[in-house]
Amino acid sequence: MKNILKISILSALLIGLTVDVSAQQQNRKMQNRANGDCQGQMMNRGDKQGQNQQRMMTQLNLTDEQRAKVEKIHLNGQKGMIPLRNNIQEKNAQLRTLRMSDDYDEAAVNALIEEIGELRTAMMAMRTGHQQQIREILTEEQRIKFDSMQQLRGPKQKGQRMNKNNRKGRSF
Repeated sequence: MKNILKISILSALLIGLTVDVSAQQQNRKMQNRANGDCQGQMMNRGDKQGQNQQRMMTQLNLTDEQRAKVEKIHLNGQKGMIPLRNNIQEKNAQLRTLRMSDDYDEAAVNALIEEIGELRTAMMAMRTGHQQQIREILTEEQRIKFDSMQQLRGPKQKGQRMNKNNRKGRSF
């Protein structure tokens, strides 16, 4: 009887500690998001882009010469995107500050929203230009496969995410 009581108490303590640790980790994630800490996301994005690039080159069966050209296009594209992404993050931080301000300035908020939209448009135009550069170095067969691959990953690039109900749309 005493052993059962001891086991029950130890189990309850263990479960309590597990829940507490899990809650602390979740709280830390939420604080990082609130503070605009996207460093982990940026690192994951870079890793994923590299994996996607390698997968694309493998699936297209590129020659060594084509691989070198594609890598150069990707590198130049990433260099061009960095200042735009940084600027968007900065504008988003400013927007969050303006939204929470006691003296809300609708004109300033709308101006920032317009600036963010212009930056995103510039990124999309740059991305489209890079895709066209890649298409130009591909054979007809590779181009068809590349185009179908781009269509499959399209919605993710356009800022659409799957929300918790597995429906496309912005998740807030």
